[in-house]
Amino acid sequence: MINKNLNLGLCSLILLFSNFCYAQTPPQTTDSLRHPLYVGAIGGFGSTTWEGLVPSQQNQNLALNMSTPIRTQEGGQVWGVMAGYEFTPFFALEANYMHYPQASVIFDTFSLFSFNHEGLEGFNTDTEAFSFMGKVMLVIPNTKMRVYSSAGIANVHREDIVVDDWRLTPSFGVGLNYQISDHLMGELGGNYTAGYGESQLNPADAYFPFLYSVSLRLAYRF
Repeated sequence: MINKNLNLGLCSLILLFSNFCYAQTPPQTTDSLRHPLYVGAIGGFGSTTWEGLVPSQQNQNLALNMSTPIRTQEGGQVWGVMAGYEFTPFFALEANYMHYPQASVIFDTFSLFSFNHEGLEGFNTDTEAFSFMGKVMLVIPNTKMRVYSSAGIANVHREDIVVDDWRLTPSFGVGLNYQISDHLMGELGGNYTAGYGESQLNPADAYFPFLYSVSLRLAYRF
């Protein structure tokens, strides 16, 4: 009799828990459950941070100008692609490729860079990044919108006449997600990817820029 009542109680608890879980799944998130796999395109604005190597105006002097850049030109359009899988309406894993605008790094005529590169006074550098992120989402009640934060790891590629190499580094994002239709999803998001710097005579030789971007994303669900 006790076992029978125990089994009945367990069944009741399981049924109650199942109904509770179902009730907690907002109806606006069912599209992600039906179509968990998505791919899409990314477009927006972003920048590298070579400016961080340039001394402030009051700190510029002959000694610093020998090793650090004296000015930079950077920032502009970013573009990329993404693919992800939503395991639940509240969690997804996502892979991204982002291409950042080319930056120009300018040195003094009498700098070590110019001395080592046959009189060149600067170089253009390209940056791209592949990232793999975990994405946590919070549903805004009675809407088709979710706010999200993401964190993961990125492999940043710097390519120019000085360095052509990759570096693993942390990457973070925040944004707003909107379910446009059964198969279409839109996002507005920001991303920050850490860089790397090293104190040395020629800091540009080891520098990987920190990356910032704000972008719109449009994805198709399968």
